[in-house]
Amino acid sequence: MSSYVGIQSYLPLEIPVPCVSEILHTVAPDPRRLEPADNAVRLNPASLLVLSFTVRVFKRAQEENCYMVAHDKKYYEFFNSAGQSQTYIKRSLTPSEYLVNRAGRLVIPKKPKERLMNEVAAIRYVQRHTNIPTPNIRCAFEDHGRYYIITDTVPGVVMVGLSEDQKAIVKKELEGYIKEMHSITSKTMGGTSGDICLPHRLENAISHEDLAVLKFRDADTPKFVFCHNDLSQYNVIVDETTLKVNAIIDWEYAGFYPPEFDWPFYTRKGPSGAIGNEEDDVPKLLAIVDEWRMVEVVA
Repeated sequence: MSSYVGIQSYLPLEIPVPCVSEILHTVAPDPRRLEPADNAVRLNPASLLVLSFTVRVFKRAQEENCYMVAHDKKYYEFFNSAGQSQTYIKRSLTPSEYLVNRAGRLVIPKKPKERLMNEVAAIRYVQRHTNIPTPNIRCAFEDHGRYYIITDTVPGVVMVGLSEDQKAIVKKELEGYIKEMHSITSKTMGGTSGDICLPHRLENAISHEDLAVLKFRDADTPKFVFCHNDLSQYNVIVDETTLKVNAIIDWEYAGFYPPEFDWPFYTRKGPSGAIGNEEDDVPKLLAIVDEWRMVEVVA
């Protein structure tokens, strides 16, 4: 009962509260975030998520207010009595909700709960150590095998929808944030939560079995930098009037890695991976993974 009340205290009264058995994290409001009244533009940030073309996104088993089912998550949006987007929720799937690809094979997500837990840890870390704007997390918790993140809706527009002249202004601000992130270093490679959440393009190249046992050895000096690892134009929310960044979103893959991992995907339209004539950096990143992989010696 106390867990239920704890979550209810974070949510507007108009929003139904999931029944949960335990709160894993709670995050205080971010004083840097803008109030909804500062920008009335509605936003569905996850609706612009770039999905794999090999996955069928079925509108099945969608609860009320669930507007999208991806291969690894469900997305929800809640509105206030005035019809304004107020709260945004994403959660991991249970095995019964996994999708099937075009080849008829079940798509089993890699570390779905761990990535969401890493996102919460990353946002909390960024809020403590930087001036980078992030979503305000109301709470995060696990319930019946599903991990939930509940945030305020970020007001603004997605960077990808701006003109090229407008994007040029936003890019300069992002360059400053990347410099700030990369100035934070560590001897230990891995996600902010302590788990290893590799960039999506690299994660796809590693098997479930290998990813489950992957560990890295520490460096002698703090040579790993704090990275977002998924900074595309789809993950930057901008004030349409001032062109200031309201929030950088989707921190699931964030952590301390070599700077090569944090490719500046925000400099062009498209997903966080090589497109067109761009060089595919996955082989190079796999070599780095092997270089720092901890090999256990069996006696």
